[in-house]
Order: sequence, then structure tokens, then C-alpha cells
Amino acid sequence: MVKKLFLTLFFLLLVSAAFGADESSSKTTPSESEVGVEEKLGMIIPEGIYFYNTKGEKVEIKKLVSQKPTVIAPVYYKCTNVCNILQSKLTNILPQVKLNPGKDYQVLSVSFDHTETPAIAANEKKNYMAALPEKFGDKSWKFLTGDKKNIDKLMNTIGFNFKKRPNSDMFIHPVALILVSTEGKIVRYLYGTRLLPFDLTMAIIEAQKGNIGVSVKRVLSYCFDYDPKGRTYVFNVMRVSGTIIIIFIVITFLIIAFGGQKKRRKRDR
Repeated sequence: MVKKLFLTLFFLLLVSAAFGADESSSKTTPSESEVGVEEKLGMIIPEGIYFYNTKGEKVEIKKLVSQKPTVIAPVYYKCTNVCNILQSKLTNILPQVKLNPGKDYQVLSVSFDHTETPAIAANEKKNYMAALPEKFGDKSWKFLTGDKKNIDKLMNTIGFNFKKRPNSDMFIHPVALILVSTEGKIVRYLYGTRLLPFDLTMAIIEAQKGNIGVSVKRVLSYCFDYDPKGRTYVFNVMRVSGTIIIIFIVITFLIIAFGGQKKRRKRDR
């Protein structure tokens, strides 16, 4: 009895120590509320969020996404790094998606930099549309800009958190695509610039059906932390190794506890 009590206390001490270490280490990393993606699957984009198209016309996001399943790409057009890579990647994989652009789905590049104008967006659209086949018409990929109030509303709704770099026009931000159904429901998140045509196709089909797709982010967010400097997710060695140690301790504890019971039963016989 004393031995079992000792093992239990020892086990609880190790578990609390492991989780305490993980908590302290996580405090040194940027929180998702500052930079990163807070998934809001099932959230409905509300009415009253307005942006401007490349002609300078005011358009409502809710009405735009109600027309067809939508791929939202939060970017800013002055970005010389991952935003360009993401949109260039789209020009490569969209022709491989076996669905009709402008009919089965649409893409919205939405700038989260309130200083950018419809003229800047129009120039960006011209460049990227030139890289696509002729079947991609003007309505298949829209480039939008907005004021700070409406940008904040939309980014908060989709859970896209970014920060401006101090003394710079550049931003620290995650890289993600958000899939939205025609009712404005967020159904899927796709991360990074290494997109595959199959993944995007399946995500669009989920958006067509209005089904919320399974996301691996919750698992990845446990194993990885967002690094704003590298603009990517990095493996959290402390957290994962701590979890493995805890699992090992639990298994060892159970073997010792139940093994001792079996030996006592044999002696009693």
C-alpha cells in the first residue's frame, strides 16, 4: 500500500513538472493572438464588411462569397516574400484543379494593409492573371483592398492575426488560405505555400457542400509553434519530448502497479 502511494505521488510530481516546464517555455514564444491563425471553423462571415475591387467599387464580402464557394487569400501586395510565393503558387496549381473557375469556385486575394489602393490591386491582378490560362476570366480571381476598420472585421472573423514590423511597411503574418461556403461558413484552412492541387480541389468541394473539413492544425499547433521571424511553424522539441516522457512514465507506472498485483495473487495461491 505504501509502495503504491509512493509511486502515485512520484507520478503526479513528474507530470506536473513536465507540464509546468511546457507552460514556462510557451510563454517565451509569440502567442497566436499576436501572430498566427486561430481557426474558426463553422463561423459565418457577417454582413456589413466592405472592401473595394480593382475598379474602386465598394463590394460586400458576404455578397461576394454567396455567389460561389470561395478561396480567401489574406495577403498584402507590397510583400516581397511569402505573399508573392503564395499567389504565384496559386497560378501554378489552379489550372490543375479539375473544376471550373468563376463557376464552381472563386479566389479572393484580400489585402490586410489599409494603405494599399485599388490601383495597386489592379496591377497585381494584371500580373497574376497573365500567368493563368484564358479560361480564368475576370470574375474567377478578385483582388480587394479596404480600410482598417473593415480589414480588422474580416481578419478577426477568419482568425487571421498579423502585426506590422516596427519602423517598417512590412508585416509579420501567417500564410494560409481560408475556404468559405456560399452561406459564408468557414469550412477549411490550408497552410503554407507548398499547396497541392488535390488538397485545394478537395477543400473547394467541401466548401461546395458546406461541410466543415478536418483540420490537422490542432495537432500541428501542439507539436509546432509559429516563428514570426521565419514566418513558419517550428518543431517544439520541449513539448513533444515532454509528452513522450509522460507517456513512458504512465506505461512504467502501470506495469509496476499491475505487475505487483499479479505477484501478490500468485503468492496468495
